[in-house]
Amino acid sequence: MAEAMILGLTIVTTAALVVLGSLAIFFGLRPGSSPADTLAGTADRDAVFVFCGPDLMDCSQPGKTLLDALADAAPDPEAATPWTRLHAYLAARFPELDQALSGLVAQGQAELRSATGDGLVLSMRAFKGRTHLRLSDTSVEGALLAIDRLSFDALQDELHTLRSVARLAPVLIWKTDPEGRVIWANTPYIRAVQESADDRELTWPLPDIFAGMVRDEKGRMALQSEQGQRWFAHSQGAGGAQDLHFAVPVDATVQSEVQRRENLQTLTRIFSCLPIGLLLFDADRRLQVFNPALVDLTGLDTLFLVAKPSFEQVLYAMREKRMLPEPKNFGDWRREIIEMEKAAESGVFAEEWCLDAGRVFHVSGRPQPNGAIALFIEDVTTEAALNRNFRNEIETAQNAIDALNEGIVVFGLSGHALLSNAGYARLWGTDPCADLADGGLSDALSRWSAACEPTTFWARLAEFVSNAEPQDEITGSAALRTGIPLALRAQRLNGGAVMLVFQPLAQGLLTQRSDRNLHDDLIRRPDLSRPEVTSSLVPVTEPTLTDAGQGRKPRTARHIGSRVRV
Repeated sequence: MAEAMILGLTIVTTAALVVLGSLAIFFGLRPGSSPADTLAGTADRDAVFVFCGPDLMDCSQPGKTLLDALADAAPDPEAATPWTRLHAYLAARFPELDQALSGLVAQGQAELRSATGDGLVLSMRAFKGRTHLRLSDTSVEGALLAIDRLSFDALQDELHTLRSVARLAPVLIWKTDPEGRVIWANTPYIRAVQESADDRELTWPLPDIFAGMVRDEKGRMALQSEQGQRWFAHSQGAGGAQDLHFAVPVDATVQSEVQRRENLQTLTRIFSCLPIGLLLFDADRRLQVFNPALVDLTGLDTLFLVAKPSFEQVLYAMREKRMLPEPKNFGDWRREIIEMEKAAESGVFAEEWCLDAGRVFHVSGRPQPNGAIALFIEDVTTEAALNRNFRNEIETAQNAIDALNEGIVVFGLSGHALLSNAGYARLWGTDPCADLADGGLSDALSRWSAACEPTTFWARLAEFVSNAEPQDEITGSAALRTGIPLALRAQRLNGGAVMLVFQPLAQGLLTQRSDRNLHDDLIRRPDLSRPEVTSSLVPVTEPTLTDAGQGRKPRTARHIGSRVRV
């Protein structure tokens, strides 16, 4: 009996343990009953994320798809973390997100609904320091469609951006299939087709408006439209089985090139009419531009110039034509070429080349933009001959007045000396035309009065010079402190200049008479230069006031200009 009771208790106990174990297993496998349960039953429905602080620990496949779509749309995908991308996405739809996250630890869980009306629901739960986020869409049947729609929205945003770029780009873009048919085009291309269709109805597929066009040397094509001729730079690239074409407008570039070409032609026509030879060398010292006058002046071959010779080659060719001054040796010639180039670069080169045939060239160099230089060759043979004649005439006239015994000086309206002769320099010991420190007529009056006995002639001379209604001539006399009497005459020339003539008289007239009153009478008499008085006087051929006037260098007319190479 006892054994039967023990056996019954054993059976009951075993059954109870089996039942309790089964219940434990059943409740242990229920969703949410296990602390380790995170994503059970949600892998193919909702977007589920598990974060430990800002770090992503795990996510479902729809959640991963959403994060990838958000990463592609982010401005800087490498700098943004999964939490920052997801937080920006959720905060735009759930305004209470930050408030709910801050109280999630205390409350344990929370649920938010989208404020944009798109049917999204966000469930949040905090468990053992981790945050579980579940994003569901209640507006459609099935959570997978909601996740795909989120990715689809991101793709739609990107597609809208690309369409806006293609529509607003100022470039013609179109795509062609392997047969060359246009299968897609942007708005500028469609507008160009309409402008070039001659009011024909627009049909699909669109025509290839650039088909069969001939490109210029730079790969550009011209399109005739209602606005006239338009130029495009065409390029294409392979996009899989289709080709993607781009046509960039280059009307401004072509117009500037045409304008530059016209300006160059205009300048060329102007240069062709100039009598001055022109050579324009670029930064590499290759001849780029020349005019017909250069050929006429130098005799260089046109074919040689068209071949764009170098700077030295042009000078060598001119040397062969005997159009350059012949140097003493070849080393000096090479050195002069280098100096000539450097001087032309700085804009200070100017020379006169005296050739063997008697011709004279005036050559000057001027720097140009971008390191170029221009040489100008002008035939100045006639001008040089005239200058030589003028110099000869001036020197002859100067020699003529230097041969006179009288001292002659001419002052201009400004009071400065314009002309003087050797007799004046011998008499007064100075040459006002050669003395840069000369003080003019006022300084000369002081010098004359100081070197002579007192007389009233100098006051009359000052009044004669400054008189508003001048007389034609005044005469007088004076005596140097050395005893030499002078006959003086001041005459106004055409143009207002004043000429003064100093005529030394014979010193023997004073020594023959012992009466000193005669000496005073000669000083006071204003008519000493009258014929009846001066006829009895013997002119002094070589009067000497001071040794300062002796040894005076002969003056010659000088031509101040460019350096002359012979």
